[in-house]
Amino acid sequence: MSFGDGDVRSWEDARAYGFVSAGGGDWFTRTLRGLPVGARVFAYIPGEGYVGVGEVTGPATPFADARIGGEEGDRVMSALELVGTYRHSGDDSDPSLVEYVVPVRWMRTRERSKGIKKTGMFANQNSACKLRNTATLDILTREFDLESTD
Repeated sequence: MSFGDGDVRSWEDARAYGFVSAGGGDWFTRTLRGLPVGARVFAYIPGEGYVGVGEVTGPATPFADARIGGEEGDRVMSALELVGTYRHSGDDSDPSLVEYVVPVRWMRTRERSKGIKKTGMFANQNSACKLRNTATLDILTREFDLESTD
């Protein structure tokens, strides 16, 4: 899962509230919208490395309709104090540009400055893709201590 961290979306938000997101056009959201509930996702910030691993807990939803569950119960995302805007230029008139949000139960996360990045690790620009690279999976399993995670 490639997570572009910047003005539109924030890893700080995603980490705190339990979600991943993408938007700005069908190319960016198509694979994200296809994530099945129960899928394991590894969050990757380009240039920083892998920063989280979690499990998808619900379907992709446009940001305006997204609800995030947590200790305080189900909350409307747009009502939260967020760092990111989750808005794209023109998304009010073109529904294909809206940001989609997928709720995630994080198993392990890291600050973006402590992302896992090693020479030869698999990375992809698609918002979501199947991670099959054995060497990368081995590194992430070790670095995120996934053997001890249920």
